[in-house]
Amino acid sequence: MKTHGDKDISIFDSPAYSASEAARILNLPPATIKAWCFGQAYRSHDGAPRRFQPVVHAADPKKRLLSFANLCELHVLSAIRRHHKIPLPKVRESVQYVRSKLGADRPLTDREFRTNGIDLFVEHASQLLNVSRQGQEALRGEFELALARIERDRTGSPIRLFPYSRTTAPDADQPRAIVIDPRLSFGRPVLSKAAVPTDVIVDRFRAGDSVMEMAKDYGVDENEIEEALRFEQRRAA
Repeated sequence: MKTHGDKDISIFDSPAYSASEAARILNLPPATIKAWCFGQAYRSHDGAPRRFQPVVHAADPKKRLLSFANLCELHVLSAIRRHHKIPLPKVRESVQYVRSKLGADRPLTDREFRTNGIDLFVEHASQLLNVSRQGQEALRGEFELALARIERDRTGSPIRLFPYSRTTAPDADQPRAIVIDPRLSFGRPVLSKAAVPTDVIVDRFRAGDSVMEMAKDYGVDENEIEEALRFEQRRAA
């Protein structure tokens, strides 16, 4: 438990990631993270200044820092944006609708979201957009795949996230070689089977260590090391 301001908050809710770091972990444009979490200024058709309100409640909006819980929300949100390109205002309106119906501050990762929140979101979004029945089924499926990569404790709270490590593989084929766990390496990406930071692996590889050597050192398969390198190369792109 950490103290933030005048209240104690868990390590899972503590401000720990900048927008740029969250973007690298989740393979999203930094501008997208900033818009979703901190809002975005724009001009309406008549030239009047307006502002998009954030979709995700950032852990520390003043310092523009995000928590592990925020990463999980963004992970789920990115799944639907990546495939369906639903406009941000429509996403926000649907999230707000689900938030009010579930009575949850973080509806995208609330434990009830899987049971009835997905349907609430899909039905509301379908009313805002011309989404076919096939599109609705695909949207539900992508939510379920994204949620399956979040590990929860007995109370249903997210405690581990397995981010996507491949840019082109279908969601169902994405491995779980990399994990984000606030209790390991300060919540930075690590090998899920050995808790070795992925940036350490890439540093060793650049220094001349082979995949085989590192796999032997850490007691993992070579494909785990290769996945860590792939993940870091994706982050550097």
